[in-house]
Amino acid sequence: MRPPSLRRRLLIILAAPMALAWMASGVMIYVLVLHYANLSYDRSLRQGALALERVIRSDAGQRELSPQARILIEYDTTNPGFYAVRSLRHGMLASNLDLPAPDPVPPLDSGPAMFSVEVGGQPLRMAALTMGLADPQDEIVVAVAENLYERHALAREILVGTLPLVLLLIATVLALVWMAVSRGLRLLDPLTAEIAGRPAQDLSPLDPSLVPIEIRPLTRTIDALFARLRHTLELQERFIADAAHQLRTPLAGLRLQADRALADPRPESVRAALAHVERLSAGAGRAAGQLLALARASADEQGQSIPTDIAPLARNYVAERVPDALAHGVDLGYEGVANGALVRGDPVMLREALVNLVDNAISHAGKSGVVTVSVTRTPGIELAVEDSGSGVAEEWWPRLGERFFRPPDSTREGSGLGLAIVRRIAERHDAEVVFGWGREGGLRVALRFAGPAAERATG
Repeated sequence: MRPPSLRRRLLIILAAPMALAWMASGVMIYVLVLHYANLSYDRSLRQGALALERVIRSDAGQRELSPQARILIEYDTTNPGFYAVRSLRHGMLASNLDLPAPDPVPPLDSGPAMFSVEVGGQPLRMAALTMGLADPQDEIVVAVAENLYERHALAREILVGTLPLVLLLIATVLALVWMAVSRGLRLLDPLTAEIAGRPAQDLSPLDPSLVPIEIRPLTRTIDALFARLRHTLELQERFIADAAHQLRTPLAGLRLQADRALADPRPESVRAALAHVERLSAGAGRAAGQLLALARASADEQGQSIPTDIAPLARNYVAERVPDALAHGVDLGYEGVANGALVRGDPVMLREALVNLVDNAISHAGKSGVVTVSVTRTPGIELAVEDSGSGVAEEWWPRLGERFFRPPDSTREGSGLGLAIVRRIAERHDAEVVFGWGREGGLRVALRFAGPAAERATG
């Protein structure tokens, strides 16, 4: 398939209006030439009528034209092809065609008047005038006429001679347009050179001074693409750095335990090393999962955004985690509304936020601890998880949600990614993460969805 061409496309776009303009110019030329031909031939007809009047006045006093005058009228090459002289009292005096009487009859001595008539189905143009003689009771109407063939023939001859010149002019214009477009496209050369000379990692916006106004919408789109690519590359680099940071310690621990088992092959030493390997690998797997969740939550793709009732979502998830919580000696429960807590968002991501909140709460509640998940309807919708652990000092609340941040007094194992995932998901859903003290003294983390957003979701 031939690639698209701006020059070719522009010529194709211009070809149709140019063809219409050529045809329209032909029509206008023909009409204009015919108009001026009519003026010229009508002037000749008036002169012919006046000449006939002079001949008739030379025969004044006779009821009929003299044979000499008749011969002069019929064979005078300056006269038009048809004529008629009629007396209002005596009828037709002379004619070579039965021209109709002009209607209305021109006033006496007012000069020739023009009429369009038809004789035998043939259209004619006629000039007529009224003249008086010695008999005051009589008037003579003189008329000369000709057909319209010569007028139209003249207009056609001029049209045939003019249209090729107009066509040549249109072809010249199209050629000039082709050259002008080719020259105008050279304005893109500096922009092309600027992009071609960039390093692969340079995704900064294009220099607007190199961009013609007409293509700035295109370059703005390119700049937006560059921005998305920068963000994607930053996410990739951050993910690689996070993975290296998070997996370095478990991998070092795994190697240490392997060396320990190799150095001391006694069954009890090998068993202890394997227990450490199992714990470290589980922690590495959990960290890898959280890294992937953080990468998904930070990505540009919005996923689906649908009205989601987070009350049954939270209730069902609590029911799933009860056995696991009991295995950790934690009392996990739900309180709040049964349904009707609608927010607009991605159910999968909202569930991921709940997973991390509950995991953190169970981890920090400790043996015989209590974890409560609640959903309430206030002016907005609030999803909260609180535990009965030791909590986090208020001075550290502003930093909760930073990647890998763990309060200095924390004794629990963890990657410091759980609340970072929650914060990214909250940002994607225009929600606020609020930290506070739980009723049992531990940490309470709440996701507050704005009231207007909840109203739109329910609408």
